[in-house]
Amino acid sequence: MSVRPVKMTVQNFTNKELKLKSKKAEHGEFEVDPPQSIETTGSWKCDCVTIFGPGPEGTVVYKAADESFTVEFYFNHPLGTATSSYRIIPTPSDAITHDIKGSFKGHDQDITFELYAN
Repeated sequence: MSVRPVKMTVQNFTNKELKLKSKKAEHGEFEVDPPQSIETTGSWKCDCVTIFGPGPEGTVVYKAADESFTVEFYFNHPLGTATSSYRIIPTPSDAITHDIKGSFKGHDQDITFELYAN
């Protein structure tokens, strides 16, 4: 049995409150749920306990309180030596700028998604 923890934190510098729209763990389960709203910061953790299956993978989607944009956070932290992947997908694509910080290698991962106003 294996545990693949990944903690994801959102730093929101858009000057807009974000409201949780949806969350989906394709593999694994949320140990700590994504917050219902993010004013400046918020975090959640997804853990996966598997025997031979994949590590945690899923998406969390937020919508700006003024409905000017949505932003999807994708995570995939596979078992084995494969590199993890994380993405930020804003809609519309030019609504915000963003950055992802942290190490995509290693067993326990701590990733920060940074969002900036355009």
